[in-house]
Amino acid sequence: MSDARRRFVISHVGRDRPWAEWIAARLADAGAPGSVEVRLAGWRWDTGQPLTEALRSCFLDAEAPVERAVLLFSASLLEASEYVDDTKADLSLLGKVVPVRVEPVALPEPWSGVSGPTLYDAPPAAAADRVVAAVLGRSAAPAPPRLPGYRPDVWNVPARDGVFVGRDDALIGLRTALSADGRVAVEGRFGMGGVGKTRLALEYAHRFGADYDLVWWIPADRPVLVGDQFAALAVRLGLVGPATDTGTAATVARTYLRRNTKWLVVFDNAESAEALAPWLPGGDGHTIITSRTSGWAPVASTLEVDLFSRAESIQLLRSHDPGLSGMEAGRLAPVLGDLPLAAVLAAGYLVETDTRPGDYLTELAQHVAHVLDEQRSVNYPHALAGAISTVTSWLANRDPVALALVRVCAFLAPRPIPVGLLGLADPNLSDEVDRWFRTHPLAALEGIADGSGLLERSVDRLQRLGLVHVERRSQFGIAIEDPLNGAHGVVALHRLVAALLRDQLGADRREAVRAHVDGLLAAADPGDPTDPRRWPAWAQLLPHLYAADPAHSDHSGLRASAVSAARVLLSRGDVRSARDLADQLHRRWRDRLGPDDEDTLRAARCLAQTLRTLGRFEAAQELDADRLRRRREALGEDHSDSLSAATDLADDAWGLGDVGLARRLDEEILARRRRVLGESHPSAIESARRLARDLAALGEAKRAEELRTWVEHTETTRRDAG
Repeated sequence: MSDARRRFVISHVGRDRPWAEWIAARLADAGAPGSVEVRLAGWRWDTGQPLTEALRSCFLDAEAPVERAVLLFSASLLEASEYVDDTKADLSLLGKVVPVRVEPVALPEPWSGVSGPTLYDAPPAAAADRVVAAVLGRSAAPAPPRLPGYRPDVWNVPARDGVFVGRDDALIGLRTALSADGRVAVEGRFGMGGVGKTRLALEYAHRFGADYDLVWWIPADRPVLVGDQFAALAVRLGLVGPATDTGTAATVARTYLRRNTKWLVVFDNAESAEALAPWLPGGDGHTIITSRTSGWAPVASTLEVDLFSRAESIQLLRSHDPGLSGMEAGRLAPVLGDLPLAAVLAAGYLVETDTRPGDYLTELAQHVAHVLDEQRSVNYPHALAGAISTVTSWLANRDPVALALVRVCAFLAPRPIPVGLLGLADPNLSDEVDRWFRTHPLAALEGIADGSGLLERSVDRLQRLGLVHVERRSQFGIAIEDPLNGAHGVVALHRLVAALLRDQLGADRREAVRAHVDGLLAAADPGDPTDPRRWPAWAQLLPHLYAADPAHSDHSGLRASAVSAARVLLSRGDVRSARDLADQLHRRWRDRLGPDDEDTLRAARCLAQTLRTLGRFEAAQELDADRLRRRREALGEDHSDSLSAATDLADDAWGLGDVGLARRLDEEILARRRRVLGESHPSAIESARRLARDLAALGEAKRAEELRTWVEHTETTRRDAG
């Protein structure tokens, strides 16, 4: 019995893989089950094989006769064709190949006279009908899915950063592994940075996003903040309100993922499998993890990302600098070590400075030698260190504001940085600092906070040079005028670039930049940590606060913001993270600043609050008793801080079941507040309510009721009065 199946091949470049999969599915759906067989054939232009030869092999190398080939035309295919000499047209292919345009491009010779459908300008049903009619000569099956390029409604993926080239095998490998295992960890070979792990995951999300109903990007460099990202997903899905505590909201989001399919979650820059494992969602969706570290095999299949091939390096250089010839790019690529990040920096420099490739190679060699002589950055790729040194030396003379700004970014977290944050305050250029440095490393920023527009222009230049990526991203829940909103742009700096920029500065100059960063973060403090309306702004600030290491800061404003950050975590229900942060702050400040310092005592109070919430009342009582003693010695027994410490100690006693001690403390607090603040003051009313609780628990029902009646009467009187 003869095989009645019809066989087809779809030839495409790597970027058009989503279209190839979509067309293959439409062709298979249009025939009877098993009657249509479609094979995908990616054209690897970087191997030097001409397109004509690749098409010929679709027919000659097939195990069974192929009826027709479908060739996808796009800007990517035409660009790839420029890198391969393909002057020998095979006219015999014209009747066997169906040209399908998936982007608005003109068909080149010899295909310009061949009839073929366009898909980019039609809705899904019409596009399906066009391609099925052209290939099979029949109508498409009903209700085709959305077209490639569609973005699902639930989506928070960063924008693409410039042109993505190469990595076709890696993307197909990632696609295949996700289909088989559901989870894939993308690692740099031998722990290498700058090879494009994040960009690979980003490209996959953009390229294949139409296959999912939900795509959620989670920066995972600090596991303590991953819960906030899941909570934001739950709010975005409409499953909880914005005031829901982090633990509940995160659980709701993960439950949703476990019960649904067609979702993609990306954990970017994860530190370790052990730290991330508790957060990995179950269910039938897909999970991508990017990481500099290895050891992910217990929780995910792994995919190694290596350096570029030479052909990919050349293409990346020429895509960023179209003026480069193939020969010039071929000279640059090996010197740059085929490292994608170094290639982007080199091409950006060539275009922005109008430097000739030969001159750049000379400059680069000089800067690499200087880096090695200075014994700095020796643990990083030398070509990358030299490329950064080259561009920063140029900026020092041409745009010192841009250089100062990128230095500031290097001391913040490897997360999106709102441009508005960078201009919040001028650097502290005191005489004391100037005696240390002939030129302050941020001197150019003096006056930057006056709205002169220098900031925006310099950020744009940094983007053109390839040092940063900038996108507009208005943050839900944060007022447009808030500097943390991002409506004026957010800056992203690769962590390897940031490390090298920090390494360029000596210890004293690093401390000068850190001091300025501390001031910026303190100036951006969103306010009341217990107000849910402030939590979205706090979520933007928290990663940068952690990166600033406030436990070691000399900036009192940053220390105050750090305690508020712990209170945010506590208010949002992330009690253990709040406890860990408050404990670190308290220990460091007690040793550095002393046990009587205001910031030490504030951290002690926050730590005691977290311990009390966790049910560790004895540990909280020890902290609160010490704080009460110190407050009374320094401020007196009637001071509001002393009375707050006594109130906390009463809460500890209540938690330990010592209601008698709680009653004695609350009674004393009420008497002092009435005397100092007046009987109708809100603090006095709250103390009376607490004492009524104590009395009721001790069986003194009559007096407890009298106090409750007094509280109700006093509150009614206050409301009526105004």
